[in-house]
Amino acid sequence: MHLKIITPLKTALDTEVLGIQLPGTEGEMEILPGHASLITSVANGELIYRAKADGARKSLFVGGGFLQVETDHILLVTDTALEAADINTDTVEEAIARAKEAIKNAASVMSREELTFLEASISKQMAILDFRKKYRR
Repeated sequence: MHLKIITPLKTALDTEVLGIQLPGTEGEMEILPGHASLITSVANGELIYRAKADGARKSLFVGGGFLQVETDHILLVTDTALEAADINTDTVEEAIARAKEAIKNAASVMSREELTFLEASISKQMAILDFRKKYRR
């Protein structure tokens, strides 16, 4: 199976895999060879794949997005795809602190959309930290 993950900035991954597991908005899912065609939404969390070349289990943090499976081709379009080694915990913690401070200082004058955006940002950054802690070396 061929897995391609693209973000607005780059092609994060383009490789042959034996299968993948990832968080869908309706729950965890696994895609194996011969999977039925589908298009579905993806939630923030860990994507695990087994590399076809060596069978090694590898993982990335992926942000929300959309997954398309057609024949043995998997395409994930997401806003974020990070390996644990690429995550700077200080930067993530600073982003969380800034978002929390913005909510604290301006919640009474923010629109519902602005508040929802900041809360989603905090949730995503917390998920990135959890992923990084899981693979701390």
